[in-house]
Amino acid sequence: MRIVRPVPVLESNLISSTVPEDDHPQWVSGTTYTIGALVIRGHRIWEALLESTDADPLLDDPTEPKWLDTGATNRWRMFDEKVGSTTDSDDPITVVIDPRAVVNAIAMFNLLARAVTLTMTDPVDGTIYDHVVRMVDTGAADWYDYFLTPFERMTDFVLDDVPSYGSARLTITIDNAGAPVAVGHMAIGVLRDIGVALYGTSVGIIDYSRKEFDEFGTPIIVQRAFSKRAEFDVFVETENLSRVQRMLSSIRATPVVWIGEKSIEATVLFGFYRDFSISINGPTQSEATITVEGLT
Repeated sequence: MRIVRPVPVLESNLISSTVPEDDHPQWVSGTTYTIGALVIRGHRIWEALLESTDADPLLDDPTEPKWLDTGATNRWRMFDEKVGSTTDSDDPITVVIDPRAVVNAIAMFNLLARAVTLTMTDPVDGTIYDHVVRMVDTGAADWYDYFLTPFERMTDFVLDDVPSYGSARLTITIDNAGAPVAVGHMAIGVLRDIGVALYGTSVGIIDYSRKEFDEFGTPIIVQRAFSKRAEFDVFVETENLSRVQRMLSSIRATPVVWIGEKSIEATVLFGFYRDFSISINGPTQSEATITVEGLT
């Protein structure tokens, strides 16, 4: 089992994106904004709560707010640490990122795509990595399903074989063969080993939908977001126990990518752990249980 602690993608290292940032007009000092006006400031969309002229959304007083932060712009939603808020486009999305740090893994979540192409280019060594991820799940229960049922799409994946370069530039293209494209979250960072995920690990989802009944017994169902969850049983070498405990303590309340087994999509999550415990079973073998909640 491994984790990926993401490197922040900021204005300074997002070199280019084919997604325009034109959701709404940019905020302009000296302009009078009426209630309900929408503007972009700091790559986020703000809604005016009061009529104002020189109230900068980034300097808003939280005790008497004049602006409401409604979330990231379409271009930046794929980097906002929210899996459910997607960057959407009618055309393929291509982003060029200069991590300015050593990275060796990339993960993407809540995708609507047929293929993702990742190219890593170093200024000295040239192209050092070129990989295409096909987002089609070809798994089938039997031959009938294989031939007669539609193939399902994967929504999450992780690449853990990216060369460890500190000066390379990443070019990532998400394509859906002429159909609309969506990306929930992209995480780029460095792999850290915890141990070996064991059989017995459980996975599922947390559903935030509303399911109630009125006084006549009629169901009231409102579909809302959901998040992935997992309870990992992990083999840890006893000599690494303290290192693992320090690592997990350092990422408390910090969203990271969790990888139980990269080939099993259900065990790849972006979120934080709720709790963990480590049992020292002997001088060489120990076991950890880590409960992880994905982000919506």
